[in-house]
Amino acid sequence: MSTETTSIMSSATMMVFMDKTKAHDDNVSEQVRLEDQHETVVHAMGGKALYAPINLTKPGLRILDSACANGRWIKDLIAASQVKHEYVGTDVVESLYPSPPPEGVHFLNQSIKEPFPEAWNATFDLVHQRLVMAAAGPERTPTYVVQNLANLLKEGGWLQMVEVATTPLPQNPVSQNQYIDMLDTLYANLYAGTKYKKSNLWSTLPEEMKAAGLKNVEKREVIVSYGAAVADPYIRERSLRTAVAGVPNFLSVLRKMPRDIWKSEWDDLESRLYTDLKEKGGYTKYIVTWGQK
Repeated sequence: MSTETTSIMSSATMMVFMDKTKAHDDNVSEQVRLEDQHETVVHAMGGKALYAPINLTKPGLRILDSACANGRWIKDLIAASQVKHEYVGTDVVESLYPSPPPEGVHFLNQSIKEPFPEAWNATFDLVHQRLVMAAAGPERTPTYVVQNLANLLKEGGWLQMVEVATTPLPQNPVSQNQYIDMLDTLYANLYAGTKYKKSNLWSTLPEEMKAAGLKNVEKREVIVSYGAAVADPYIRERSLRTAVAGVPNFLSVLRKMPRDIWKSEWDDLESRLYTDLKEKGGYTKYIVTWGQK
């Protein structure tokens, strides 16, 4: 595949999600997917939406959730805080924002590909972003996105970013590896030859944060369980739904790519993945990275 073709396709998966979401005003299915994904991931994180060691008991903090979608991460932080803070959520799909917004929360349209308002620089105590780096390419590099977010922090403020690792895990039964291999193939082809260079979008984040002037940079691996691998029945069902919800969109991207990429076993991947995860369970790895201004 040529570099030009790969560059054009590099954000195709994310665009499929966004276009599909924008096409439906009520976004019922997307709201369900977002809620399921959030609860599955936070459960794997030990019930904590935040690893960065900021003191949330100090009132009046200014907190940004970049690419906030429906604002669920903000809602969790509000519930975990005993004092009032100012929250800002930004995204490009306005119809996902809760209406009316929770007290103290403002939702605004803002792409991670574009500079944030200059007046926001050095005004936030905490900036969070999860699972959206794929939307930055090919126009923007990880360096651009991380620097943009770091610029928003006050001295002493924290940046936390969460991305998924697409490397197959030894815990997975062989049948699940076909799903993980699909993601590896997708990302490897989408990002090979582009500014990203690597398929795992989290892989350079610690170095990018340090280069942006952040200190006390740390990362933690989080193994997210699905289906039969989840003991809690409430989370188990939600993990199953979120695991398969994105498959049609991934496949729609792959079908537009050169035919030598396509694997015949992907034809019924959605139903087969659901059955495999329900009967045997499966795992993915998330990486949480944080640093301080």
